[in-house]
Amino acid sequence: MGDSPKKLMVVDDDAVDARFVRRAFYETGSTVDIVHVADSETASDRLKSEKFDYILLDINMPGTDGVELLRRIRASKHTAVIPVIMLSSSSNMADVHRAYANGANAYTVKPSSLKGYRSFAEGFARFWIDVAVLPEPRNA
Repeated sequence: MGDSPKKLMVVDDDAVDARFVRRAFYETGSTVDIVHVADSETASDRLKSEKFDYILLDINMPGTDGVELLRRIRASKHTAVIPVIMLSSSSNMADVHRAYANGANAYTVKPSSLKGYRSFAEGFARFWIDVAVLPEPRNA
C-alpha cells in the first residue's frame, strides 16, 4: 500500500448504498478516507478544491447524471487522470459502453448484499491500492 491513506469520493444519490460502501471498506480494514457526495454538482465543486485518489460514481442520478460528471472529470487537466470506477445498479450494456466511451476506468454493478460490498471493497483495495500505480496529482 501507499505511504499515506488514499482518498475516495463516492458520488451516489442513494445514501444507503454509500453507507454500504463505507462499512465494507471499514470491515475489510482499509484505511481509505471515504467522502460521500449525493450529486454531481457537489462532486464537481469538491473536485475543484480537494484532491481525491479515486472516484466511485453512480451512473443514474437525478439532475446531472454520472456520465456527464465523468465527461467533466476527464475534461479538466486537474482531474483527468483520477481513476473513475462506475458503481451502478444498471447492468444495461448501453450504460456500460457509454461509461467506457467517456473515460471510465472500470464499471461494476452494485452488489445486492453487504457481503457483496465487502468483496467489492477487498477487490478494489487489492487492485487500486496495492497494485495499480497512480499518476502524480497535478497542481491546481
